[in-house]
Amino acid sequence: MDWNYLRTFHAVAETGSLTKAADQLSISHATAFRHIRAFENQLGSRVFDKVKGHYVLTDAGEEILSLARTVAVSIEDIERRGTGSDVQLKGRVRLTAPASFSYYFLPAYLSELRVEYPEIAVELLTSNDEVNMSTRAAEIALRVTSAPPEHLVGRKLIDIGWGIYASDVYLARRGMPKTVMDLKTHTLIGAVGSLARRDGFVALDADFRSQTKVRCDDLMAMASLARQGEGLALLPADMAVDALTRCLNFPAASDNQLWLLTHPDLRNVERVRRVMAFLAAAFRREPAFRAVH
Repeated sequence: MDWNYLRTFHAVAETGSLTKAADQLSISHATAFRHIRAFENQLGSRVFDKVKGHYVLTDAGEEILSLARTVAVSIEDIERRGTGSDVQLKGRVRLTAPASFSYYFLPAYLSELRVEYPEIAVELLTSNDEVNMSTRAAEIALRVTSAPPEHLVGRKLIDIGWGIYASDVYLARRGMPKTVMDLKTHTLIGAVGSLARRDGFVALDADFRSQTKVRCDDLMAMASLARQGEGLALLPADMAVDALTRCLNFPAASDNQLWLLTHPDLRNVERVRRVMAFLAAAFRREPAFRAVH
């Protein structure tokens, strides 16, 4: 039996509420509901009745609750013993992050982290793929998403705005656009493939297709072309660093969201918790993101 099902059952039984239990466990309401249904299916009997909006234990649920309390204490003790160094500020923490954050922001942040926590060894895994946190492929994930996976817990760090960017070389040659309509007199770097289907690029193509002289399917490549002076580029703030100047806001491009995530079983591991808190503070004070709205 999945321990997470029993943990959710225990929380719902103690609070009488699926919502309160989900908040307590840092999971979504849908995940908590799914855990209870799976738990009942495995047992072959109902453990709750819903009465006036509250979850009330059935007779079978009452019998299971006393056992669940005992098991909860035992499992939590095993977890503490199995991770005896988890209360200490030392050990390995694997962090997975997209390329732009790994290249432009995390090196400086991790250098500062090492000064504050010299015995925490961070392994940075550069990837945009979803990592299966339950197999401990990584302890922490930075992900740009509006819908983080339900099996992970964490927080939204920042909204990442988009804008029109250019290099100093380009601006010296062509001048600074003052309004979106000024883009009609400039050269643009466009998108192809799935990138071209993003709302910002759809809007850009609708009004300024004739100004687009080069296209690519990758934002980091687009930023590199802009640095070479090939034209103006629509970019999120995490890509638009290192010799690029923000010219204009572009409201047609929806903000990205940056989430900091971990597995529920790791959220109380001290070294993981400290690294997550450190990164959250670093991103929230980052000038590149404060200046884009």
